[in-house]
Amino acid sequence: MLYALGSFFCYGITNALLGAIYEWSGRDSAASVSAPFVLWLTMGAVGALTAAGFRLSGRGFKGLPDRRLAWVAVAAGVSLAAAMLTLKLGLAADPAAKGPIVAVTSCNAMIVALAAWLVFGERLGIGQGLAMLTIIGGIVVMALTAGAASSLRGLAFGLSTMVLFGTTNFLLKYIGQRGGDSITATLILWLAAGACGVLAVGYSLLRYGRLPGLQRPSLVLWAVLAGVTLALGMLFLKLAVTRGPAGPATAVAGSNSVLVVFFEWSVFAQVPPWLKLVGMGVTLLGIITLSLAPRGEARPAGPGSPTEPAGPTRPWKAA
Repeated sequence: MLYALGSFFCYGITNALLGAIYEWSGRDSAASVSAPFVLWLTMGAVGALTAAGFRLSGRGFKGLPDRRLAWVAVAAGVSLAAAMLTLKLGLAADPAAKGPIVAVTSCNAMIVALAAWLVFGERLGIGQGLAMLTIIGGIVVMALTAGAASSLRGLAFGLSTMVLFGTTNFLLKYIGQRGGDSITATLILWLAAGACGVLAVGYSLLRYGRLPGLQRPSLVLWAVLAGVTLALGMLFLKLAVTRGPAGPATAVAGSNSVLVVFFEWSVFAQVPPWLKLVGMGVTLLGIITLSLAPRGEARPAGPGSPTEPAGPTRPWKAA
């Protein structure tokens, strides 16, 4: 539970800072694009430092029985980077609805559940099915209040982020189903996101000579902090679901939109319309129910799954 609370606070700080950077930049739309670049680069730096520590300790990139799983982790890192970009664009498109937008992105558990059912044959329980309908209902309520074009764009970016986050989490689940070590997979994910950051920051510097919208050094530092908290949040969540029940941990981490709403109210005196708050509450209820509901029966585990190890794995070195 302590690790889950750590993930809750780290994710909440990340999402709150992404919204705050837009406000502090004078609502410069360019900051909505540049901030994720710094965030990706920071995650890569965290991954590089961790990889160096693993190399010195002799741990290395162990726990991946198949090198192809490394490329799956890379794909997860790229989708995570894209998710952070669409999230930042969504928060900028509808600044008055940061909490509800974050709540929509937290619905990625629904994407993971559907993908697991289609790929691994994990049947959804009755409670899970009702929870998914509740989540959809919450999104519909928020959509009904999105009368302005900016609100519709914010919701669209939020839904895109939900799909991308769901893709990331499912790919990590896929690695686990194939006997891959979650810590190693997360490390590769950090490095892949960092590679996206190197390319994006390099392009911005070559074309503009700066990071548009982030001329003030303080904004860059806040984006760096958001990258660190995101990386730590992912690590805390992995530790939480490894050392305890995954349902309660996921429910706690997925509720960080409440922290974002409190931050926006206390710092910027922004409160979303009441109907959006209702939609956020319904969505959070669905997330918690989906996380805690009993799971349906799955197909018997095969070789290479976590319940039936494929045998000892050997560390491998990246080229």
